[in-house]
Amino acid sequence: MNYIDKSEDINVDISTIFTLINNVNGYKSFLPWCKNSTIISNIDNIIIGEIEISKNLINWKFKTSNSYIKDKTIKLELVDGPFSHLNGEWNFKKKDNFNTQVSLYLEYQFDNRIIEMSLKPIFSSIMNSILDSFISEAFRIKNDKQT
Repeated sequence: MNYIDKSEDINVDISTIFTLINNVNGYKSFLPWCKNSTIISNIDNIIIGEIEISKNLINWKFKTSNSYIKDKTIKLELVDGPFSHLNGEWNFKKKDNFNTQVSLYLEYQFDNRIIEMSLKPIFSSIMNSILDSFISEAFRIKNDKQT
């Protein structure tokens, strides 16, 4: 099993960062490796989302079911994709009105050895930088609100 475990305190309010991470439709506009992202359904605080990744001439899609509690947590579960296992959780903790602790824990395993050899380096790179990508976009949104 492979794991990602990241946490960071950021100078962005909890609602801004939560909304950004929970809005799968918006990923394609700021994540450089995201070719397409779509919310398939959003019913009773469960979003089914599909992300298409394109990096280093390799393309693939995966779909997750994301159950969420606004401004608290987003739990990810694999629906479809090149994984035998993919589960994770985003957690958001309000430090004060202007600061939030954001953490991501993700565990995953690819379907088979051949897929793992081709996709793991790319996926690991993306997942290791994903929190930074969301934080950068959150700062951009925050600065746009202030101008």
